[in-house]
Amino acid sequence: MAIAISATMVFIAPILWMVTTAFKTGNQAFSADVQWFFIPTLDNFARVLTGSNFSFALVNSLQVSIFSSFIAIVLASGIAYPLARFDIRGKAGIAGTILSFRIIPPIVTIIPLFLVMRTIGLNGTLASIIILHVFMNLPLAVWLLRGFFEDVPKEIEEAAHIDGLGHVQTFVRIVVPLAMPGIAATALLCFVFSWNEFLFASILSSAGSQTVTVALTQYVTPVGTQWTQIMAAGTLVAIPVWIAALSAQKYLVRGLTFGAVK
Repeated sequence: MAIAISATMVFIAPILWMVTTAFKTGNQAFSADVQWFFIPTLDNFARVLTGSNFSFALVNSLQVSIFSSFIAIVLASGIAYPLARFDIRGKAGIAGTILSFRIIPPIVTIIPLFLVMRTIGLNGTLASIIILHVFMNLPLAVWLLRGFFEDVPKEIEEAAHIDGLGHVQTFVRIVVPLAMPGIAATALLCFVFSWNEFLFASILSSAGSQTVTVALTQYVTPVGTQWTQIMAAGTLVAIPVWIAALSAQKYLVRGLTFGAVK
């Protein structure tokens, strides 16, 4: 129990430090004396939301994460279901090849992708970031959804076929509802990966299409780091992920354990 508590504190302590520092003044944050009790201030949040483009970056990140996750799930479902159900020659190799794309370091592909986006006129737009985030999340989504679809009993689908449903109708009306916990868990992971992604967003975004991970860098200047404001911004960045995780907690637990018990 002591080890579990210690391990939990190791992960929670930085988050608590970030949140508490966000509500402190500069003098309180860097005081030599540890201040367990202090009068909180919202000045840091006000400066972050009104004194910079951070609020626009929040909206951009929400758009990128939601749209890229939705598109990735739709495309991954169309790829994963045939791999899970149909007798496709070499499908194990196909699935392994798809997953291997997720292992390629993003830094290796960033220059070719930048040139492609510039050629087609999408460089500096949210569309370019959404497209790259879709392909970034697609391999892992295919791999996870394939396992979830395989855990749906074939007998249920066969009964649906006997009742006159085609493959598409069976997938939409039978398989998707049964695999919804796994789909929700995969969608949440895609959302988090897209929300936290920095490299593609930093290279392909412009001043008007920055995401929150890129916007955070504006608080680190040659003069110094605005610690209280960057902590307030970091707290705001974490809130949507916390809300999404808590809202989908039931689906997340069921999805990650889907098919574990037969």
